[in-house]
Formats: sequence, structure tokens, C-alpha cells
Amino acid sequence: MENITKSFEGNKVLEELSFHVNEGEFVTIVGPSGSGKSTLFHLIGGLYTPDSGDIRMDGERMNGQRGAISYTPQSPSLLPWRTVLDNILLSGEINGEKYELEALRMIERAGLKGYEQAYPSELSGGMQQRVSFIRSLMSPQSLICLDEPFSSLDEFTRMEMQNWLLSIWEENKRSILMVTHHIEEALYLSDRIIVLSGKPAKIKKEFSIPFPRPRQESIILSDEFLQWKRNIYNELRGT
Repeated sequence: MENITKSFEGNKVLEELSFHVNEGEFVTIVGPSGSGKSTLFHLIGGLYTPDSGDIRMDGERMNGQRGAISYTPQSPSLLPWRTVLDNILLSGEINGEKYELEALRMIERAGLKGYEQAYPSELSGGMQQRVSFIRSLMSPQSLICLDEPFSSLDEFTRMEMQNWLLSIWEENKRSILMVTHHIEEALYLSDRIIVLSGKPAKIKKEFSIPFPRPRQESIILSDEFLQWKRNIYNELRGT
């Protein structure tokens, strides 16, 4: 993102916003409610075009170009008339490809073996979100955008899903850009955290997270983790 500015009906939402995501990197954006985080994803996905600035992927200008990213929304957004397997294969079908054996392997890796022919209504929220993320991994795009993917889950299911996401991501190392309001989640998952200001959103600060990979759940109770959480919280609060 290079000097991106975006306004709606005269209200500036983003102003001169610049950041990058490296190949295979996990970057998370945090910011106050209404700071334009969802607008960012709409711009990256080509649903909106910036008023000024450029969006580039691998050096190619992507302003207004759709189909360049894989997107996992807050709700799983699975098609209710398609089975688990058919939902996962959807992105490949759109691109004229079908990787059924790989999809079955991913389903098993996600702990969903036996649910291949189940419909979304037969799955729990956490199971549906796993299917949604597998669908993103099965798409050919190199960048996955995650829009608060675990916001609807309870604390224990959220932690389980975070661990599962990390284990799958460690295998594939796709580039991920995630939005969340949850500071602990951002710290536990990310290589870097970008803190946005309120509207019009600018980058207040970037944090490079030092915790080694693979991440261990025990770090969330460490003094170092709590200090990092305090630092990011203070940055968000402007203190």
C-alpha cells in the first residue's frame, strides 16, 4: 500500500497510508472501531479504488483489480447448499481447477475427517471457520486477508482456532494480512503488528514481534507477552 487515501462523501477514511507485507509474513492491523480497517480490505480486494496512491502486488499495480487476494470474512460465508468438500473446492472451480485429493488432506488435517459430505448447518461455528480458512488456502492467490476471523467464537474455541491456524500456516507459509480488535490474538499470531489511528486512519506505529516460531501457548502468560500487550494497548489509547 503506497500513500493510500480514501474518502466517502467528503469524509476522509484513510490518509497517506503506506505499509507492506512480505512473502510468507503474518501481519496484523489493529485500530479503534471505525478506523477504516474494513475499507482497507475492500481496497486491496478491488471492490473500491483509492482516491490517490497505489496498491501493488509483486510490483504490479492492482488498483481496482479483483481476484488478486483470498479473503476470509468474520462469518464463514459458506454456501449452505454445498457440502464441506464442495465449499472448499469452490475457489478452485472458479479458476478452472479442482484439487480434490489436496482438499481431502486439508480436511483431515483440520480434524474434520468424516464431515466431507456434511452441510454447514451441521457444523459448529469453529468447524465452519476451519472450512472457510481451508477454502482460502486452496485458492491460488498468494495473499490471504483475514477479517476478524475468530470474533464470533468463545475464548476457548478462539485459542484452539488460533493454534490450528498457526499449525496450518506453518506448513503453507502463505502471506497473511489480518484485522482484529484483539491485542492478544495479534501478538500470538503475528510477525508484525500495525497500529492505526482514528479517522482519517494513519499508521501510528509498527511493532516487530520477537517471539520465536512455532509459537507456544504458554507465552501468553509470560511477563514479556504482557509487557508487549501493554505497549500496544497504550499506543492504541494514545498514551
